[in-house]
Amino acid sequence: MNSNEQTFNIAMTTYLTKQIDDKTYHFRATATEYGVDTVEGQFYKSITKISNATGADNLKADQIKLVEEKLAEGYKVTDFVETKENNFDVYDKAKYHYGGDFPEELDEFQGFVHTGMYVGWLIDNDLIDQEFFADSLQAIKEFKNRQLTGSQFYEMQMDGVLLIDEVSEIGNRFSFDYFDFDAGQYLTDYETTLASELPTLFHVQDTWENYDKIKKVIDKRFLDWNKQNEKKPRWKVW
Repeated sequence: MNSNEQTFNIAMTTYLTKQIDDKTYHFRATATEYGVDTVEGQFYKSITKISNATGADNLKADQIKLVEEKLAEGYKVTDFVETKENNFDVYDKAKYHYGGDFPEELDEFQGFVHTGMYVGWLIDNDLIDQEFFADSLQAIKEFKNRQLTGSQFYEMQMDGVLLIDEVSEIGNRFSFDYFDFDAGQYLTDYETTLASELPTLFHVQDTWENYDKIKKVIDKRFLDWNKQNEKKPRWKVW
């Protein structure tokens, strides 16, 4: 095998999808220098990324085997265009904030608050994944009884990581649009509603009064989003 051929094989990606009712399942196998990386999941529901270290000699055979297994399950080879639905797995991690450009005078917990309040809103609206949080029913009850804040739930039950697997399908459809820190409206709403007179958004206190303020804003955004999408077949939302 010459160098050009090897480079081509290492870069090769095969993408497959399968439709069941209005659900889209996807699988991607990419040959790398160290093995075959796979990404698979269900649009708006889950995604798993795995690096399979197999060695360069077995790359092609391993990739073909993985693809053939999916073809046998009813998947079809599809042109790959990267989207949130087939690549995005993490909304936020608290450590991104308190481990980076973070006010020195604040406790690390303040890095949990802005996403924790959104987690609280998801819980309030039953938009978290019930199966994923089957062992957290008591904590969910405590939140709804206002004995535990969303930020505390985010810290203690989720280790400060918000994944798409932890959110329901409808919750993810909305969050992909709204809770996108680059293109969505949430952080702007959060800062305008709670942090306009504070040094940074990290200075917002984790209080029920603040939660109720941002909850009203998110409620309105969710209502507007539902109105925009209610006449679309669900498969056309993506």
